[in-house]
Amino acid sequence: MTVVDRARDHASTTDRQRIDHARPHHRSIGRGGDEVTITLGRIAPTTLVVAFLLSGCSTAPDSAPPTPSTTTAQAQQALSAYEEFWTVTDSAFAAPASRDWTERIEEVAVGQAREALQVDVANYASVPAHAEGAVTREPVVGEMTAERIEIVDCVDLGDSRLVADSTGDVLDDLENRVPRYRFRAELVLLDGRWVVERTAPSLGEPC
Repeated sequence: MTVVDRARDHASTTDRQRIDHARPHHRSIGRGGDEVTITLGRIAPTTLVVAFLLSGCSTAPDSAPPTPSTTTAQAQQALSAYEEFWTVTDSAFAAPASRDWTERIEEVAVGQAREALQVDVANYASVPAHAEGAVTREPVVGEMTAERIEIVDCVDLGDSRLVADSTGDVLDDLENRVPRYRFRAELVLLDGRWVVERTAPSLGEPC
């Protein structure tokens, strides 16, 4: 064998050793006379990879547990303010002539929402009539900014009725009214608290 042939043979042997070392290991197991081949991949990473992973775990900024965001807190505050608006509304509709509701309404509403609610309460008191029965709602937060939040609701009138104080007659047109409809409210941040500024019932949007 010439020197060139020996060099070529040595290089070929070295290449085969590199390939065999890089391949996953194989183990043959006899099972009922048949030979089954199981391929075992590499289990342990190299020391360099382990060091890199450990370093990444200790320095990655995303490893800290998440905390509640300011946006989530504001959304919850706005929903609570919206619920309080409806608590006042339901109480005023149930007994519109029992007291002056102006101050209480001003605590939960401003602008168009306050004016619309005051007009409704005054109209009920002038009949005189009051609301009976339960109204249910399903509010969710819509568009948000730092100082303004939209609430999108589905109002279900259920068994609620507008009833005359003197006779007990039902004044609602129950056959033609929309039982469930979309209701939107816009809340603003004033003096560190959320209040309802605008309301918009959409009777043409059943929900």
